[in-house]
Amino acid sequence: MLTGFAGAIKQLSMGCAARAGKLAMHSHSKPILNPLKCKRCMTCIKNCPAEACIISTIPHIDGKKCIGCAKCIAVCPYDAVSPNWISTLPGEFAEKLAEYAYCAQKGKKIIYVNFILNVTPECDCMNKTQKIIAADIGIMASSDAVALDKASLEMLRAREKKKVFGGEKMLEYAEKIGLGTQKYEMIEL
Repeated sequence: MLTGFAGAIKQLSMGCAARAGKLAMHSHSKPILNPLKCKRCMTCIKNCPAEACIISTIPHIDGKKCIGCAKCIAVCPYDAVSPNWISTLPGEFAEKLAEYAYCAQKGKKIIYVNFILNVTPECDCMNKTQKIIAADIGIMASSDAVALDKASLEMLRAREKKKVFGGEKMLEYAEKIGLGTQKYEMIEL
C-alpha cells in the first residue's frame, strides 16, 4: 500500500530483515492504542522504552515520546495496539525497502520469482479477505529484482488495461542506488 506494487524488492527487504529492520523501515509510523480494546493490563507500560504508553482515563500513546519501536504492538495480549499506517511516509518507506533489499542481495547471486496470482489491492500482510483484481497473470523470474518488478508491474497494468498500482518512485530509487535496472527483455516459456 505504501510503495504501490510490491514484488521481489518488497519481499526481499521485508523477508530478509530482522524484526528491528522491519520496524526501522516503518520508523515514522507511531502505533495507535485502541482504548476500547485496552484491558489496562499495563504490559505496554512495562515494555515501552520511551514511557510513551499512557494508561489513564483514555489509554493512548504519547506521540511526542514514542520512538516507533513497536514493542507495544508485539507485547499487547489484547491486540489493542496496532500500526498507524497513515503516519508512515510512502516515499521514505519505499526508499528504505529498496535499501534493505540492496543490502540483502549485495554480493550474492539470486534468482527472484514473482507469482502474479490472485493479486489484491492491498498488501498480503493485511489480515483480511480482499477482492482479487487480477486472478492469474503468471510466474516471472529474473536475476534482477528491479527489472522483474518493472516487468511484473507492466504485465499487471497491461492485463487490467489501467494503472492499478504505483511503484515508479521505488523502482527509480532502486535503480539509482544500484539494486538493478528497469530495462528488461521478456522471454516467454
